[in-house]
Amino acid sequence: MTKRMRTDFMYRGAGILTWALISGLALYLAARNPETTQAQISIYVALIVANLVGMQFAMQHSRLGMPARRVAHGIQAVSALSLAWLLPVDFTPIYTIIWIALAPALYSVTAGWLLLIGVMLSWYVVMSMAWGYNNPVISVSLYGTFHLFALLSARTAIEAESARDKVELLNSELMATQHLLSEASRQSERTRIARDLHDLLGHHMTALTIKLQIAERLTDGDARTHIAECRALSRLLLADVRDAVSAMRDESGVDFRRAIALLVAKIPQLDISLDIEPGLEIDDVEIAESLLRCIQEAITNTLRHAGARQSWVRVWRSGDHVNLEIHDDGKSKGELVEGNGLTGMRERIDHLRGTLTLGKLNDGLKLNISIPYGSAA
Repeated sequence: MTKRMRTDFMYRGAGILTWALISGLALYLAARNPETTQAQISIYVALIVANLVGMQFAMQHSRLGMPARRVAHGIQAVSALSLAWLLPVDFTPIYTIIWIALAPALYSVTAGWLLLIGVMLSWYVVMSMAWGYNNPVISVSLYGTFHLFALLSARTAIEAESARDKVELLNSELMATQHLLSEASRQSERTRIARDLHDLLGHHMTALTIKLQIAERLTDGDARTHIAECRALSRLLLADVRDAVSAMRDESGVDFRRAIALLVAKIPQLDISLDIEPGLEIDDVEIAESLLRCIQEAITNTLRHAGARQSWVRVWRSGDHVNLEIHDDGKSKGELVEGNGLTGMRERIDHLRGTLTLGKLNDGLKLNISIPYGSAA
């Protein structure tokens, strides 16, 4: 169980426990009242169950869309106030304290303040008209402070969680970038060593072979035989050097799979499925970096705008091109408008003579990129 899952479990458990204590006590007091009928008890139970269902669905941030969660949140409020109107128990405002604590996850800051004012006015009406309080201002003000504390605490917790998510995302980006830099440094060092071997050792071995060939022609007898053997060995050594140089150049590909894995690790609020062609390596660091930045920008856009819960990333090669496809299960509305992020992504791809197409798959976004990769493995 991840830390986020444990937090959600405790959060949900605390809400259910509070609901259970309030509901149990309210039903107990109603049942002890000799004037309460069985029909009234049934209505109380129905409203209490409706309140629980509304609360549970309002908390389902990983399964329901925002409109459905807001409807559930509204049901939670209406059931709480309806129960309070029918059952005048002093502690029923705790129902809306739980309700207001969920508001920051569903609404903007301004909307949260408006909801707080609205629920306090509602309680003023309930206490003055249904409960018969002559001056409910004190009670409304007292419970208002609890509502305010719950709203601010929930808002602070959400902002802290958002900041933590940003840190985790930046950390993943940093690790992926660090891996690419390490790969680029390794590639550069291997290329330098291969070049030095070819230019220096290869040159000297060629000169030595020529000298031995001349010496072989100027001598005879056993000396000539030994010189011929040395010349053969020098030619064999030169061939080995060339093979080693070629092998070093061929093994200079970037471990692209590892870079992507580091980038998408621990992405908050998004389940990312990777489908990378087995054995895919890219020996051009600029192409690898551009693809990595495109994936990074696509994930960022998904987190900010799409409201998606899952994203799919596929990378494969076909012919002389390396291809990238990204799509999600978000809900995009209206025409697709390219912002600064997508514009920068397109500029990167154009620089590499590649193509970028943006469209929709069901209601989610779909991004396709194809880049001529030349020497990509």
